[in-house]
Formats: sequence, structure tokens, C-alpha cells
Amino acid sequence: MRVGTNSATFTIINACNYNIWPAILSNPGSPPLSPTGFILSQGDSLAISVPSTWSGQLWGRTQCAADAAGNFTCLTGDCGTSAVECGGGQLSPPATTANFTLTDGGPSSYLVSLVVGYNLPIMVVPQGGARSQNCETVGCVIDSNSNYFPQELRVTSATGSKTVALKSACGGASTAPADCNPNSNSNLFEKSCPQAQTSASDTSSSFTCQSVDYAVHFCPSGFQSTGGTGTGNIIPQDQNNNNGPSDGLYGKKQVNSNFIIGVGVAAAVIGIVLMIWIWRRYRKSKCELHPCTCTCCSIFSCSICVD
Repeated sequence: MRVGTNSATFTIINACNYNIWPAILSNPGSPPLSPTGFILSQGDSLAISVPSTWSGQLWGRTQCAADAAGNFTCLTGDCGTSAVECGGGQLSPPATTANFTLTDGGPSSYLVSLVVGYNLPIMVVPQGGARSQNCETVGCVIDSNSNYFPQELRVTSATGSKTVALKSACGGASTAPADCNPNSNSNLFEKSCPQAQTSASDTSSSFTCQSVDYAVHFCPSGFQSTGGTGTGNIIPQDQNNNNGPSDGLYGKKQVNSNFIIGVGVAAAVIGIVLMIWIWRRYRKSKCELHPCTCTCCSIFSCSICVD
């Protein structure tokens, strides 16, 4: 819900089957939001009030913990503050980010960015307000363990057995460098998530809405990227314990429907052929018992049938 005439609400939702630690940092000149970092358990959400004029970015951190001295760090998306809150910190890539620019009385723009890498599936959903043609749901879902992405981009778990994130195609910088132009790796990201920004020079991935709120889903249910290889309803391995795919909704790959249809058609054909063979054997045996009354055996090459 709105908290004021000229304000917006970001509702951040964790649909992953593990804990995540969202972080929000304002761009220079924009007021800080509160909180700047927090934990969301599986299924939890948090609504945050955002000023009518504001710009910044939002992302999720994974595999976070505090050491014996109380220093808090995350394997992906850490903000360098040694605390859950990220105020005064800076994003340490890789991380999937949602970037926003809100203008009082004017349209707000938003995009999903892979410029600093990928660590979590994300979806941004505009809610309410005046909807324009370029005001739509955007997101990115990638299987980071797919062989589609080269080894040089992979960030592995503590055991080294699972890929938990993908490095930026732009060299892993925490801000988009001006010389980060499209390259072979950014093209891989673009094919996987054509709606997302994949390089600093990509200006075609921004969307605009008028006076709307936003829901930001991590591990979104039912959202499919529109790219080719490497896309689909595939979510990374359990980010909490590295024990491979978990048993929840996002721990297993969904089976390709075309494969299921193909198997069904093949089974039907085999069944029909088997039924014809059985009927043929039955007719042939009948011909052998009554060779002079069988009038249709020639269809099945019953050579002993004579009328």
C-alpha cells in the first residue's frame, strides 16, 4: 500500500527455498532507505517505503554468516560493511541487481542488470498506477550450473562442487565501467535473459511506468526467460548448504514438455505396431487351421491359405 501521495512501495519477496539477505543502496544524491540490509527467510516478504524522487539498486546476498568476532560476510553480493545492514557499503560482485530511478510527478524507470554478474533469479513486477506499453514484468532466470556458461565465469561454493554465481561479463567490476562493451560472454547473458542489461553500453533494457509500486521476487515462481539455451524455470542449487538440489520447488529442473510428448508418441506407435503383430499372428493361426475358409489371409502373406 502507498504511504503517501508522492511515494512508492517496494515489496521484496523471497520465494527461494533458503534464506537470502536483500540489500538496497541509494545512488549519490538520493536519500538512504531503511533498512539497507535484512534477512528474508523462505516465503517471507518486506515492504519498504521509497521517496518519490530516488534512484538506487537492490540485490540479494547468499550464503551469509557471522564469524566468531561477529563480522558478517556473504559469499555472493556482500556489501563490505561486516554487518547485515549495507549503509555506507558497496556491492561486491557478482550479483543480479534491480535498478530503479523514481521521479516525482514523472515516469519511473527500472531494469534488471547482469552487468556485475548473476547470483539469484529475480523478477520485477509493477503494481497499480498508469500502465504504459513499456511498463511490464521483467526478470532473469538462469541455471548457473549449466554447461552453457564457461568455467571462467563460475563462482563455486566453499566445497567447489557447485556453481553459486556467474561473474560479470564486464570483468567483475562493482560499477559498470564505461569501456564495458558487448563481448562473447555478455552475448551469452543476453541470449539467456534478453530483457536484462548485460553491458554498460546496453540502453535498450530499461522499462518505464507512471506512479506505480513494485514487487521484487527472488526465485520467482512461474516466470520464464524468453531466451534460448541456458534459460527456463531452472533455479540454482540450495544456496544455504551446498548439498545439491533441494527437494523444494526450486531445487529440480522441470522436464522439457517436448521430450514428454515425444516419449508419449513413441510409446503409442510401439503399442499400435504390437497390436497389429498380435492380430496378424492370430489370423495366420486361423488360416493354418482352416485353409479353405480363410479369405483374407493374403493380406498378411498367409501362403498356405487356398480358396
